Amino acid sequence: MSAKRAKSRATLRKRGMAADDDVPAGSSTRERILHSALTLFARHGFGGVSMPAIAKASGITAGAIYKHFQSKDDLFFEVVSRTVRSAPLPETEAGASAAALLPSIVATYTTPGLKLLRQLALEIHSASGKHPKVRRMLRQSLERSIAQISSVVALAQANGDIERSLDAELLASTVMVFIMGLMHMETLLPHRVGDPEWNGFVRDRVRALMAMR
Repeated sequence: MSAKRAKSRATLRKRGMAADDDVPAGSSTRERILHSALTLFARHGFGGVSMPAIAKASGITAGAIYKHFQSKDDLFFEVVSRTVRSAPLPETEAGASAAALLPSIVATYTTPGLKLLRQLALEIHSASGKHPKVRRMLRQSLERSIAQISSVVALAQANGDIERSLDAELLASTVMVFIMGLMHMETLLPHRVGDPEWNGFVRDRVRALMAMR
């Protein structure tokens, strides 16, 4: 990192407007922009971040950012899209065994490593009330996630690992509501983030909720 860029990032940190330093070395300018935007949108919300601030955190000029994204709306949508795709969920390709992983996957939403995801999820929900494009994508994402979990549950039911009398779609919907509740941990239960006891409790409650055998 150049001395000029390091000085710029130090100034941004003092203002709470710097992105984290875990972007892989050699990342493209577009990747640096997306990483910085994700961090800043999660911390400060859509309205609390400007394109020049994202550009500075990315180590580029304010004008250069528009070579990659036409507007803040376009950049936010791309960040949202990538975040939605990266959310941990069981893969149906794993077959019935995927259901056994689901409680642990849900419990990962209590860990410090998913803090930015939790923060951005809340901002996405807030933005969905104002931006139809974000609202449509959020609805489609939730529907895909519920369908994916439902398929995993149905496979486990066929294998005798989950009570067959339970409605797979309703069970999947309940699990998604559980996950969305965990997105509020920084506000409601900040002392439980990274707590092994809480992580284990969440995992066991999901197992009980799913009537796993």
